[in-house]
Amino acid sequence: MKIPPKGTLHGEIAALLLLAITFIAVSVLAERYHAALATLVTQGGILGVAAYILLTAVFVIFIIPLDIALLIPIGAVAWGPLPTALMSIAGWTLGAAIAFLIARRFGEPVVARLIGLERIRAIESRIPKRNLFWMVVLMRILVSVDILSYALGLFSAMPWRSYVVATAIGVAPFGFYFAYTGALPLWYRVAAVAFAVALATLVILRYGVRREP
Repeated sequence: MKIPPKGTLHGEIAALLLLAITFIAVSVLAERYHAALATLVTQGGILGVAAYILLTAVFVIFIIPLDIALLIPIGAVAWGPLPTALMSIAGWTLGAAIAFLIARRFGEPVVARLIGLERIRAIESRIPKRNLFWMVVLMRILVSVDILSYALGLFSAMPWRSYVVATAIGVAPFGFYFAYTGALPLWYRVAAVAFAVALATLVILRYGVRREP
């Protein structure tokens, strides 16, 4: 994979740090207004759960990296870590499945209008020809859900159902990691986020791609 110019990498790392700071700040605010959030969740019922999942999916489709930074800290306080992890996994998988279908059915013209093709083409050379299912699971560690979804929809022959299952497996560790991180005491939370940022920074420097923290 071609590594982006140095300035681009610096921009990616700066965005990563901003998202990490936002995650911590939102989690602190969510704790402060825990009672109000709990009441809101109770009143929302199943509609609140559906809204969380759908909003997460929309963020994935349009490559808006705010699902972890905004939704998960709030969800971890309002619903608890386990429900939040499961809802996040469902939202990421739904969004990835839709992005894959968009690319597969409508091709490059529509994808170009939605998000552009430059980053997607950079991933094309890394799509394996064999053992694609498990490679998709592993590539989740390196590549954000949305970009990989469009790339595989455009450039692979992977069946949609297999892709959805591989995606659900691949994003599950991140869902649980960040949902439970959002419920930790503050300094443990900072340490967990710092670890994720350090790992993602190594990925950026090595591969020129980013898995949203």
